[in-house]
Amino acid sequence: MSLSTALNSAASGLQLSSRGAQVVADNIANANTEGFGVRSLTQASRVTGSAGSGVVMTGITRDSDAALLGEIRGANAAQSHAANLLDFWTSLEAGIGLPGDAGALGTHITTLEEALKQASIQPESQASLQKVVLAAQGLVTKINTIDTSLQTSRDTADASIQRDVNRLNSIFEQIDKLNSDIARQKLSGGFPHALEDARQNLIDQASSIIPLKEVARPDGRVMVLGADGTVFVDRNVTRLEFQRTPQPTAAESVATGDLGRLVINGRDVSATSPLLQSGSIASAFQIRDALVPQIQQQLDEFSADIITRFSESGVDPSIPVGGFGLFAVGAETMLPADLTGISGRISLNSAISPQDSDTFWRIRDGLYAPAIGAVSENAVIARMSDALLAVTPAASGSGPNAQVQGHAAALLSQTAAQRLNAESKTAYTSSRAAALQELFGARGVDTDAELQKLLVLEKAYAANARVMVAADSMLRTLLEM
Repeated sequence: MSLSTALNSAASGLQLSSRGAQVVADNIANANTEGFGVRSLTQASRVTGSAGSGVVMTGITRDSDAALLGEIRGANAAQSHAANLLDFWTSLEAGIGLPGDAGALGTHITTLEEALKQASIQPESQASLQKVVLAAQGLVTKINTIDTSLQTSRDTADASIQRDVNRLNSIFEQIDKLNSDIARQKLSGGFPHALEDARQNLIDQASSIIPLKEVARPDGRVMVLGADGTVFVDRNVTRLEFQRTPQPTAAESVATGDLGRLVINGRDVSATSPLLQSGSIASAFQIRDALVPQIQQQLDEFSADIITRFSESGVDPSIPVGGFGLFAVGAETMLPADLTGISGRISLNSAISPQDSDTFWRIRDGLYAPAIGAVSENAVIARMSDALLAVTPAASGSGPNAQVQGHAAALLSQTAAQRLNAESKTAYTSSRAAALQELFGARGVDTDAELQKLLVLEKAYAANARVMVAADSMLRTLLEM
């Protein structure tokens, strides 16, 4: 081998060691960067003619495990779905209130029960009659508040769907652009690993919203598909559409056409589609279209039960046929056939008012009594107390016959059970996602291993430099002869 060949070989070694040091430095610098794929330099012997002439870098590879990434993305979607449902059930349970809490639904019922008992003992007491009116007002206010929280949850879910759809469309556009940039760089012989990191992060973000799969293309592009096979990103980008419905009412639903659906390629996505079985967007649709309407129906039937108990003529003979007793439904004159949304309209009978003490006597003498009766008469109050304690069928046959307190407890119990189930699922999905992320992290940058590589590169660099010094000295000796 000639001295010039030796110099060229040593120079190629120096160049490779320098590039290797750059790759190691980049790895160490990004040790804590989320989504960073470890880079490794690949090399091969350079041959000129039939003789070796140094070394050549053949490329820089980016470490990635497609199968593990798919598992992580599925776990993140499940975690997002479970966490959103847990937030909903936790909020609803807090809104109903736990037994013994000052503002709980059950506490308001107990307060009304005690106020009626006290008023039946002291029907002549204006203070006792006032307590009944205030307790009744407190109960309807609590029911109205729970109804409002349900509508708020529905509106929040609808707004969340809109945000998720906008976010997905934006992400898919960015992935498409990165696909083009990556393919262009690879075609020109570049190494677009930073762009691949960015693309991976975007797909990870989108996967927490909707279940996605990734298929690599030979030119460096990736095809992004939904769980149902819908192609969102390939040569073209598929846009998602959704029509926001601000502040939906209890009567509005997808079936009536009042609420927006997820639309892809001009077709409505069914609630049973694999696309809506996991991820944050699936949980939002579930809350808006299934969970809130289910609780709404039970709360409306609970409200109707309370209204009916006190509207019987056997409780208060002064009540006209079909009229309301202690509780009413807004400005309506009788209980509507369609109970949807009455929990938001239930109110105290307009014949009495907490702010007007001149109406309190109607609790004792009859809501529609023409005049004040004997102050010692407690028959109407006693029948009201009995009506509150009467056993009636559960809402939609969801439980055993019970008193009002029992129906409220059943509603709370069902909500608590759903919350516990959501907690269990959230704990499982969170731990699984964390375990998979830890496994993925183990494939990340190992700074100890990178430093060992750096030591090897340093020795190789020094050795190649020594070869160049020796070759230079030999050439000088020849020139001095």
